[in-house]
Amino acid sequence: MEKKVIKLGVVGLKRGAYVAWTLIGDDNVVIRAIADSDPATLKSCKEDYEKNGVKDLLCFDSIEELLKSDIDAVYIATDKPLHTRHTVMALEAGKHVLSEIPVIETIDEVKILYDAVKSHPELKYMAGENCFYWAFIEKWKEMHEAGEFGDILYAESEYLHAPHPDEIKPYNPENHWRKYNPAITYLTHNLGPLLYIMDDYPISVSCMAPNAARYNQYSKGDENGIAIFKTAKGAVIRIFIGFGMYVGYDHNFALYGTKGSILTDKTKPLEEATSFAKLYDVPNTFEKYFEIPVKLSETDDVYGHGGVDAKMIRDFIRCIIDDTAPPIDVEMGIRISLPGIIANESAKLGGELMTIPTIEDLIKD
Repeated sequence: MEKKVIKLGVVGLKRGAYVAWTLIGDDNVVIRAIADSDPATLKSCKEDYEKNGVKDLLCFDSIEELLKSDIDAVYIATDKPLHTRHTVMALEAGKHVLSEIPVIETIDEVKILYDAVKSHPELKYMAGENCFYWAFIEKWKEMHEAGEFGDILYAESEYLHAPHPDEIKPYNPENHWRKYNPAITYLTHNLGPLLYIMDDYPISVSCMAPNAARYNQYSKGDENGIAIFKTAKGAVIRIFIGFGMYVGYDHNFALYGTKGSILTDKTKPLEEATSFAKLYDVPNTFEKYFEIPVKLSETDDVYGHGGVDAKMIRDFIRCIIDDTAPPIDVEMGIRISLPGIIANESAKLGGELMTIPTIEDLIKD
């Protein structure tokens, strides 16, 4: 039987080039084409790839041109507001799609994306939420499914990602999407893993954005956001996205249940942190947390988000070859992206409690 080799295209090279880099040398895939609107980025990526053995590489300055090539699949790592539009274009061109997150930018895009994916059952669509693959997230999910936390009542996560004040500079280009992006809409790295562990989904949200001061003088959107979600199972989740405070770079997670609780060590960077738990089934832990020595990843690949970028994109390639369901399908992609959009609407109204519509309601004709 002839071995199937996937010809991959990558569009959006500031993020996409590094993730796709992990596939170089993989017998199941060849990086066939790359595209970016910035000539310097395109040139640099081409040179780096070719120096590392990528042959016959096609280079384009737009996704439109890339999709005309003979690729089988495309990794979409373009700007956040373009993910849905570019996904639809790729599917209509007959290409399998791995899309960066959030997978949608507006409520209207829920139906657009969902319909596009369902209209092409012969193609694979996967949402690129790499944080599902962190080793400690997988461990927490395993523990929850084994009943070690009991029923989860409350969960929280923080995404801290702000430059040092001395490193703040104007956006390039001046109208870059990050300049205007409300921080809370970029919550999938934090809400997503919690929903994955809990096997739950949010039904309502109240969100507020601090406006006492501005940390980044060049930013125009809400730099920070705190959202409180109620879930279908009755749990409460707090998500804090801090892009405009003196916080550095980190992620923090915690779960609290009827039989146990667990949290990451906030005193260490996430790549060095282990988890600490109190569990009913472990004697003498009611008063004192004990360590669960599972870190971010089994690798030292900190710049690949602990090696999970490689796991994510290889899972995408594997589901094409094996003709299996994508690990993170369109429903999950929407489910972890939509709450941020609704949370932002709540913040605009000063924290008004808002219902999060279901996918089923939004895809009705």
